[in-house]
Formats: sequence, structure tokens, C-alpha cells
Amino acid sequence: MRWTPVLFLLPSIIVFIVFKYYLIFSAVQISLFNYDIVNPPGKFVGLENYFVFLQTSTFWLALKNTFIIFLLSVALTFWVPIVQAIFLSEIRRANGVYRVLYQIPSILPVVAGALLWKWMYNPDSGLFNYLLGKIGLGPYGWLNDIAMTKFAIVLPGFFASGGIGVLLYYAAIKSIPAELFESAKIDGCGPWRRILSLVIPNIRFVILIQFISFMSGALLAFDNIFILTRGGPADASLVVSLLIQRSAFEQSNFGMSAALSFFMFLVIALLTVIQFKLQKEDN
Repeated sequence: MRWTPVLFLLPSIIVFIVFKYYLIFSAVQISLFNYDIVNPPGKFVGLENYFVFLQTSTFWLALKNTFIIFLLSVALTFWVPIVQAIFLSEIRRANGVYRVLYQIPSILPVVAGALLWKWMYNPDSGLFNYLLGKIGLGPYGWLNDIAMTKFAIVLPGFFASGGIGVLLYYAAIKSIPAELFESAKIDGCGPWRRILSLVIPNIRFVILIQFISFMSGALLAFDNIFILTRGGPADASLVVSLLIQRSAFEQSNFGMSAALSFFMFLVIALLTVIQFKLQKEDN
């Protein structure tokens, strides 16, 4: 029955079309109007919304902050699940228990986690300044300090980088033939050499797919930034996703919000294409 696989895939295809592609096309359409929610779609303005936000300093500041936070996230958090998976693959006893423990951080709701970190960052009564004060350091402004706020936003991800990513990397590592590891040991390769020359090259495609997903999530991060700083202080943590929210729900400028959304979609799509091009060249 050659149509059986299609029938099984049909529900997910319909969901994707309705909740993904339809929304993208709707955003494109709305971005071409001075959208009137009472009497949609409002006045047609073409590409004016795009020209307007591209000429504002607020947008370029938000775009700059977005990429700085993304680069900090790569430096601090992206590699953590890979390291966890490598260590996990070396554990023989109670391996299943550790795999479950690695999933616990992903169970915690984002909002609850962000509120907990916001309390720990409190400059007056927070846990971090209390502990640092015991060794003669601080107090630090954390979320109130322009120089520290981006780092403070990214830091929670370092401690909550478990989840499904660890299992994906773990499965990829376990799929590498054991004979390759035995040969590497016989040839005198130490642990670091085996990781760099054997493990990483063999899970490279999984790393690429995870990086694309990670990149999309980091560039469109909203929940934790909104809860922790709402873009402050002095717009030091204002990112494009917050600018989209402000345009739509604070200024009721839905056309501008849609234009910003579609712009970020194009940016992420372009970066994804570049990633796949680089992957093909490496192969």
C-alpha cells in the first residue's frame, strides 16, 4: 500500500500547513498593510513598513542585541548537551537513571524558571549576591547593569541545557561502531583525540541540525528576556522579538509587527541555507 505512509503523515502535514506556512503567508500579507484590526486589512502601503523599521535606530539596536545574545548563547550553552552526551556515553552503571535526570531541566516551565532566576538575580535579596557577599564579592546589579544584563540573560541556559538534545547526541554517539573506538585505542589515541577525531566528525550532521534549531530559538528568544528585563535597562537587552511584541500589542501597529516577523524569518532562513552550504562543502 504505497499510500499508507502518506495517510500516516497527512495529519502532521495539515497541522504544519495550517500553523506554520499559513501563518507565514498571513504575516507577509499583513506586513503590506497599515493593518486595521477593526476593519481588516486596512490601507495598503506596500513595503513601507519595511522601509520604516529599517530606518529606525531602535531596530538596529535590537538586531545588534539579538545577535550578541545569540553569540553568547553559542559560547555558553550550545556545547553543553554535547559534553553531557559524551560523559553519558561513558557511564556503564545506572545509565538510564542519568538519562532521566538530564531531562528534568526541560520539564520546568520557562516562565517558572525565569521567575526563579529573577529572584536569584535580585540585587538586594537575591541568592547570588548573598553567596558572593560571603566571600567578599559584589553586590552586582545583574539585570540592572547594562554591562552584565546580556550575560545574566544567557547564564540560565548553561544550567538548563539538558533535555532532548542530550538524548539525540547520546544516540548518535552510541551509533558509532565500537570497532572504531577499539581501533583508536590500539593506535594510542587518548580520550581527547578520540573525541575530536572520532566522535565529533561522526555526529557532525546531528550537531548541524541541532545548531539550526538552536539558532532559530536563540534569535527568536522572547519568554525569558520578557520576564527578566523586558528589554531593559535602557534597551540594553531589547531584542527583535520584544520589538515585535511592542509593535503589535503596545502600539497596535500590526503591519509593522508582521514586517519585523517576516524579516527575522528571512534572516534565519538565509543563515540556515548558509549552514547547509558550508556542510556540503565540508563533505
